[in-house]
Amino acid sequence: MKKLFLGLAAILSLTLLSCNKDDSGLISSEDEAIIANDAAAEAITETADYEIELFSGSDASVEIGDNSLKSLVACPFGGRYVVGQCPIVTIERTDGGYPITKTLDYTDTVELVNGMLISGKIIIVISAPPRTDGATRTVTFENFYIDDVKISGTRVITFHSGEGTGISATVEGDIMITFSDGTYIERTTEKLREFYEGYDTPYDISDDKFRITGFTNSVSSEGFTFSAVITEPIIRLGTCRFAVQGIVQMFKNDELRLELNFGDGTCDDVATISRNGETKQITLGRRFRIRNN
Repeated sequence: MKKLFLGLAAILSLTLLSCNKDDSGLISSEDEAIIANDAAAEAITETADYEIELFSGSDASVEIGDNSLKSLVACPFGGRYVVGQCPIVTIERTDGGYPITKTLDYTDTVELVNGMLISGKIIIVISAPPRTDGATRTVTFENFYIDDVKISGTRVITFHSGEGTGISATVEGDIMITFSDGTYIERTTEKLREFYEGYDTPYDISDDKFRITGFTNSVSSEGFTFSAVITEPIIRLGTCRFAVQGIVQMFKNDELRLELNFGDGTCDDVATISRNGETKQITLGRRFRIRNN
């Protein structure tokens, strides 16, 4: 956690410096594209993180699986997936019980009720029983796609007891988000993810709420370096494709460029971006190819 907050302080300190560099107030198409692409990448990674939480975040969810390599007869998260669809879940245990390796196999395609399509595998190594202070879930992705976007790399999720309300865990790791046109974003993440409502009803996603703080540092295939710093906690719902609330500041090449506001808690695909008094509305989920001039 010390590393997380030191990193946040270092990035936030750039805000005052950036104001002296550029106070034109104009939102360029390039800036809009960068923040839209990062928001799209964040929606994709959060969808993956929610899948991980569903199948490994509690004692009950860890036990969901079938060591005979057969698919589940009935998916326990009926409100998450289209009827009749669910990942194939397998568990490998050591003699002492832990660590446990859990594989979520989405085969060619599993469709969520919000229309997102998932394929490939998520492999989770669980070090200790869920909600044990310091317990980790080490996550890797194997030929894993959400819609037409590929996720590769590793994430480590570490549980923390006594921090905030609900279930708190840090999420750290380096992943690559590759879009269908071949462009990609490499992202280093340090976040605190708080599951603060709905965690006591593991099979009902309709009441799930998450509070997220922290930052990501990213490098794009177009050659841009940028950071997204959460200045007001991001709120996500179990039933919504995108974040519904919260504010993110976007730094490009160490310069504050834009602020992204996800709204008032309404589930939609709309957010606003602003810079020095100018504000524009954007549609979340859209991605752009950026030319580095």
